[in-house]
Amino acid sequence: MTKTARHLIIVLFISILTTTIGIGQTIESLEGKMKSLQKDIKLAEGLLKETSKNKDVTLHQVSLLQAQIKQRQNLINTYQKQINLLNKDINNNKKEISLLKNKLQIHREEYARLIEINYRSRNNMTGLLFVLSSEDFNQAIQRWRYLQEFRVLMQIKIKDIETTEEQINKQLAKNEQEKDEKQKTLEKEKKEKDALKKDKATLDSQLAALKKKESKILKEIKSKEQQTQKLKKQIEQIIAEELRKSKEREEIAKRKNIGSEDYKLSNEFAENKGKLPWPVEQGIISTKYGPSKHPTQSKVTINNNGIDITTPVDSKARAVFDGEVCMVVNTGINNAVLIRHGVYFTLYSNLDKVFVKRGDKVVTKQEIGHIHTSMTDRRTTLHFELWQDKKTVNPAQWILP
Repeated sequence: MTKTARHLIIVLFISILTTTIGIGQTIESLEGKMKSLQKDIKLAEGLLKETSKNKDVTLHQVSLLQAQIKQRQNLINTYQKQINLLNKDINNNKKEISLLKNKLQIHREEYARLIEINYRSRNNMTGLLFVLSSEDFNQAIQRWRYLQEFRVLMQIKIKDIETTEEQINKQLAKNEQEKDEKQKTLEKEKKEKDALKKDKATLDSQLAALKKKESKILKEIKSKEQQTQKLKKQIEQIIAEELRKSKEREEIAKRKNIGSEDYKLSNEFAENKGKLPWPVEQGIISTKYGPSKHPTQSKVTINNNGIDITTPVDSKARAVFDGEVCMVVNTGINNAVLIRHGVYFTLYSNLDKVFVKRGDKVVTKQEIGHIHTSMTDRRTTLHFELWQDKKTVNPAQWILP
């Protein structure tokens, strides 16, 4: 075999190994995502079971079921990605096994040639006679070295054959393992597809039931919208006042040539975008941020200033970052807490008990209130908002995925 051919084999072999390692790392990340989605689906199923104790279908049940359907679809998509990656890995394994088998054949052919050379040499004369028949001392030394190197080369070829056979066996075992993993993933995917089909049928049934309650639903939407607007005005007034005070503190800090605490806290908060803890220990987002079509009233668009997180009964709301409580207010039905983090503000609404008061300093994950559970549909939902200066932003982009 030429030197160029050997070089090409080595490059191809390293390339396949690198690709395989990259795929392995991707599969690991997908497995982590799958575990997270499975956990969320299990939580959603538990929350739906809790709310289904109420015989009447509610809008909240529909929202929960829609969230669960989305999670199942994400899980199925993740399974499909894993299957595709396993297929690529299996194909790469086949290529690598083929390459190793070719390499093994070359080692065996080279070893066979060495055996033949050794056999012919022994027919002519023994190794000792080969050395003793030298014309002079230098030739004898060269012949002795040749015999020693020949034996070493024979041992190297034997080792090459053994090592390559071992590599082939490992790759064959790895391939079988990945085929088995692919089969298990296919079975899990089918199970989730069956569950998704069942969820969609249940959703269609619930939506049909809700459409019969159109007048009641429209009345509830109007009432909630009024409460939302009232709370929003209160928040805007308080935030405007807090920002005015913050500006004053910053000017004083500049005159004293010292660092502004508000500025520092704002920067720390901003640096944690996408890494903030959830405002509950466990929960799922049942209503997303921003405008969305009402599930049963096609002409009605609902605008959410934050996100609604459904959580198990008896759950507590907790601060997502260090800050200071700047508002505790009764919304007419329950309570809301507003916490300042520099120029950022977080709102925690639908609390029946509050553990903090205005002016209190809070730390990350500190419990600030008990989340209200509706007596009619056993719904435990925290309304969570995030304000930057005087406008709301999507909280889902700030908390951990």
